[in-house]
Amino acid sequence: MTRLGVGVLGCGAMGSHHALNLQRIEGVDVVAVADVVPAAAHDLAGMVSARIVDSHELIGDDEVDAVVIATPDETHCSLATSAIRANKPVLLEKPLAHTVEQARAVVEAEIKAGRQLVTLGFMRELDPAHLEVRHQLETLGPITKIRCVHRNVDAKRRETSMLFSQSMIHDIHTVRWLSGSEFLSVSTHVAERPDGFRDVLIVGRLDDGSLAQIEFEDQAFAYEVHVEVTTVGGMVATLPHPNTVRRSHLSETLSVGDDWFGRFTDAYRAEIEHWTHSVLTETVSGPGVGDGYKAQLVAEAAMKSLDTGSVVSIDEVSLAG
Repeated sequence: MTRLGVGVLGCGAMGSHHALNLQRIEGVDVVAVADVVPAAAHDLAGMVSARIVDSHELIGDDEVDAVVIATPDETHCSLATSAIRANKPVLLEKPLAHTVEQARAVVEAEIKAGRQLVTLGFMRELDPAHLEVRHQLETLGPITKIRCVHRNVDAKRRETSMLFSQSMIHDIHTVRWLSGSEFLSVSTHVAERPDGFRDVLIVGRLDDGSLAQIEFEDQAFAYEVHVEVTTVGGMVATLPHPNTVRRSHLSETLSVGDDWFGRFTDAYRAEIEHWTHSVLTETVSGPGVGDGYKAQLVAEAAMKSLDTGSVVSIDEVSLAG
């Protein structure tokens, strides 16, 4: 394959961001876009000179060689399985699906296809800061604890389940990716605020004997993602803010940022470049459906722990599903 025609499903903030990054890659064309909101599809189509088509028509379109799915969570299963059946590579935004059962259905569809077709949007694997942490861990010995801090700036309250599936699932995958280990159990704790927002803490035990701590705040002072890993040989951590410092008028100012696009600009660009190259060379790789399914099991267990007030094993959720 010498040129790649990509169809983008979902023309909101995330889909548009991917489409504009795709447009900058030589040998790649955004040929079609789709969205249930006509104005959103119209705007993005104009920016990337693409056709507007129906979602399921896009997957079967002869000019579409690969698909980006950035639609609402509840559509991920049906769209991803349709793309798999059409034998078309997919860059799928997390989560893998809306429920554990749907996630398992996507996994089974890809197993039936006989090869990896879905790359899941856990872009922190390509973030320079996270990659440096992983590199430094190679010489620090066994891990004893991983701590992830995730602060979000959100203008409206979300359902609690969405905090786990839309935001903290990134941190769950970060723990699995950095440690190379799986969660055995989780315990979830929440502090309610007078304004209705929550601070969430997940404590997990991993199968290598280490601990994981994930802290999440949905209405914070700024957007921030931070990870620190303690080992028998020391500690390695990302800086809370990778931005520059400005000094003037007897003060020092650090601009933190208010969304993930600014913090992970390089990671998103690297993600789309890696994905398109892998499709063009028929070597699709990166976080896959198995990673998405396992992260979703942990998120489900964390939600169950919150509901029951008890420690929940991952096996308990897996067997129940």
